[in-house]
Amino acid sequence: MTNRFTTNDRRITTLMVTAGFVQSFAGSLLIVTLAFSRPDLGLSKGDASWILAIIRLGSFSALAYGIWGDRLGRRRPMLVAFVTILLANLATALTSGVIAFTFFQALTRAASGAVAALAIVYLAEEVSPHIRSFTMGIWGVAGSLAGGLAFLLAPLFELPTDRWRWLFGLSMIGLVAFPLLGRFLTESRAFQTPVDRPPALAVLTGPTGRAFWPMAIAGMAVGAFSGPAVSFATDYLINDLNWSVLSSSLTIISAGALGATGLLIGGRAADLWGRRPVIVLGMALGAIGGTAFYWQPGPLLIAWIVIGSFGSSIFVPAFAAMRSELFPTQNRAVAGALLSAMSVTGAIVGLAVGSQTIDRWGLPATITVLAGLAVAAIPLSLMLPETKGMVLHHEASTAASMQESVQVVTAPETSPPDV
Repeated sequence: MTNRFTTNDRRITTLMVTAGFVQSFAGSLLIVTLAFSRPDLGLSKGDASWILAIIRLGSFSALAYGIWGDRLGRRRPMLVAFVTILLANLATALTSGVIAFTFFQALTRAASGAVAALAIVYLAEEVSPHIRSFTMGIWGVAGSLAGGLAFLLAPLFELPTDRWRWLFGLSMIGLVAFPLLGRFLTESRAFQTPVDRPPALAVLTGPTGRAFWPMAIAGMAVGAFSGPAVSFATDYLINDLNWSVLSSSLTIISAGALGATGLLIGGRAADLWGRRPVIVLGMALGAIGGTAFYWQPGPLLIAWIVIGSFGSSIFVPAFAAMRSELFPTQNRAVAGALLSAMSVTGAIVGLAVGSQTIDRWGLPATITVLAGLAVAAIPLSLMLPETKGMVLHHEASTAASMQESVQVVTAPETSPPDV
């Protein structure tokens, strides 16, 4: 088995890395600027938790992009969602008030989720199977670098109080990547004419449903923990521990960068040893590091950021690869959107809980309780079949069709699984 990238592997990886960088930078600004926007909008931490939960409701409309992608192809919804992210951020910069802020960031969240889900589908369907998870790790690194850049720029927009809006406007620079995507992003080779059955219904029931629900519940549990844990990290350093904006940004960037090496390590490990063990290890380390961060105000805080970030990082490519490999081409985009929506549902639940408990119990105690949910969901990952090395591209569909024709003659009562 060769580990070399083909020309097509390089093409699609480059395009998805470019889209992922812009999407992650624009999508991360909500969290990066929270320490500034929350006081400027007159919100307490509990209020902000509610607003973040409402904004995440916008992620459910990403399902429409998924249905579009499975019905008419991946390319057009990817391009539309890409532009929508940037326009919604520009609107956030130009408008004022909590309602407008919430509405436009909900649009950003939906389009960002759609770009991420469709990027995973593209990588799953276009990249060679033996490097699929690794390229998803590369895609994740691009997103991590974009998030780090947002944190690095944040101190420049700290004062005056409404200057954070300029950072949202700055994301419009990402439009320079649109001509590249428009010219070189072709339709996925694996895209097929849709079946009559609604794709969402097909995902939720039958054989695919047996894979969907364990992944969905595990994703909800992880989201319930990571939503508040990630959202309030910068706010916690600045407003609770009295760190400067520069110190908090540099700490999160540097420690997070060390942890983000897990994107490549986890992607390669998932291609070599399987998706399931990497997912389990990632969930455990993410919960441990993310919880300890809020209980350790001293120098060890940096170490826990690295551990938590590393766990989250190795989880991402393995889980992303598996969620694409477990579902057939006809509803793969919808499945990804639904699983993202379930993860967002968990984040909404976690933030809703936080809105009631953070001001009463404190942030560390709230995060600890939610981390328990993530740890309790680890066994669900072991219920899923291993998918390492599964072939998804168009040659597989051709082979399956040929095999089906043979079996119709020799054994009409059986048929091959849908790949």
